[in-house]
Amino acid sequence: MSAQPITRPAVPPESATVDLRHAFGRAASSTWVVTGSGERGPVGFTAISVVSVSLSPPLLSFNISKDSSSLVTIAQSGRAALHLLADDQEPVAQRFARDRSRRFADDGAWAYDDHGLPAVRGVASRLITRIHDLVDAGDSFLAIARVEHATTTDRRPLVHHAGAYGALGAPAAAPTHPTATQPTTPGA
Repeated sequence: MSAQPITRPAVPPESATVDLRHAFGRAASSTWVVTGSGERGPVGFTAISVVSVSLSPPLLSFNISKDSSSLVTIAQSGRAALHLLADDQEPVAQRFARDRSRRFADDGAWAYDDHGLPAVRGVASRLITRIHDLVDAGDSFLAIARVEHATTTDRRPLVHHAGAYGALGAPAAAPTHPTATQPTTPGA
């Protein structure tokens, strides 16, 4: 049996009526802050598009808008740090989603790390990456990055759902299995 070549399916014509914001607004996503640094200083933004791509090699992806103020710095440096925010860090998520001139205020919420990248303090996880590829994807680029270093904590993640941030619900208890009992003998 010979292998069949992989072919791409035909793409139907564009439809102006598709509303992906509403559809994906129903999905719960982890909340991340992506940071980078270059000649123009630190850059960063809030992202809910971080996805594991491969365990071996360790690859992930995230979207970066073509009009993002962080795009040029991250593309030129080829480096990014990704911070999974903890459930008490909604103000950090809001900060990096708003006015870029206030994202890196000197208030102790961040510092440069040993890699020269901005590190957000108090996060659930932090990944240091090298950009492997930037793929043109409509109004964004899909960044594929190789993870070079990972730090995790026991902090619970901040979740984004239906346009709002919140804490992840309590973990479900492990199912209990009934234990076998010995039949009882009446009158015993």
